[in-house]
Amino acid sequence: MKNPERTIAEINLLSSHFGYIQYDPYNPSWVLIEQFNLPAGYNRRWCEVLIDLGELYPELPPQDFYLSRGLTKNGRICSHYFEHFAGKKYCDEGYAWYSFHIKRWKPNPYSMLHGDNLLAATGAFYQALKTD
Repeated sequence: MKNPERTIAEINLLSSHFGYIQYDPYNPSWVLIEQFNLPAGYNRRWCEVLIDLGELYPELPPQDFYLSRGLTKNGRICSHYFEHFAGKKYCDEGYAWYSFHIKRWKPNPYSMLHGDNLLAATGAFYQALKTD
């Protein structure tokens, strides 16, 4: 982890929007949102979302997003949702991988509020779920 203090500050910002969030305080390379509200059309109102930040966060965007298994939208499995995907480590731990990649990422090294951050990434992820 490049900057664990900054990452924990961003996790605290995220928790102000999503409530209790799990993470490893010694190596905050992942976060687990226990109650992530899903957009309309999903077969549940909320699910767990696990975000693999990767070792170079916050210089690079979050690497992978995972959701609870068993999700459908409007009665179908979303095209970017994979309950099993070879090489995705959290799939082996019971999560489904969601193919979502942040292409533009510009964190501000001096202010987490004036550049890209974990809350912005989670908002973009929500939009991807909404349009899938």
